[in-house]
Amino acid sequence: MTSSLPPLSALRRIGGLTVAAGSLFVVAGAGAWFAVTKQLRDEKITVPGNAPILAGKPVQDPLTAYVEALVIKGNAERGAGGRTFADLSEALRHAEKGSEEEGKLRGQSAALSTAASLRTSLMTSVLAYGVSALAAGLGAFFVVVGSQLRRASGR
Repeated sequence: MTSSLPPLSALRRIGGLTVAAGSLFVVAGAGAWFAVTKQLRDEKITVPGNAPILAGKPVQDPLTAYVEALVIKGNAERGAGGRTFADLSEALRHAEKGSEEEGKLRGQSAALSTAASLRTSLMTSVLAYGVSALAAGLGAFFVVVGSQLRRASGR
C-alpha cells in the first residue's frame, strides 16, 4: 500500500517555511501595534473627565482610543442638541439667511463634522490594533504548526 502523504523532507521544508512566515507575521503585527501606539501617544490626547471609565488616562491603546471616541460622540450629540446632520440640514433649509439661528445651526453642523472626523480616526486606530493582533496571533499559530511539521518523524 502506498502512502499519499508527502515525504518527510518535504514536510520539514514546509514546516521551516511556515515558521519563517509565522515569524514575519508576528514581527509585522507587533510593529503595527507599536506604530499605532506611538502615533496615538504623539497626539498627547487624554481621556476627558466625563468618560465612563479611564478618565485622565493618556490615549495610547485600543481601549482608551475607543473610550475617547465614545466621549467625543456623546459630547457632539449634546452640543448639537441631539440633532443629526440630516436634522441640521433640514433646519438650515428653513432658517433665514444671515440669521442668528442659521449661524448657530452652521456651528453645530461644523462641530458634528469635526467630531465625526475625530471619531473616525480613533476607530481606525482601534481597527488597526485588531488587525495587528490578528496578524501576530496568526503568526504565532504558524510558528507552532511549522515547528510541529519540522519535528515530523516517520512513525
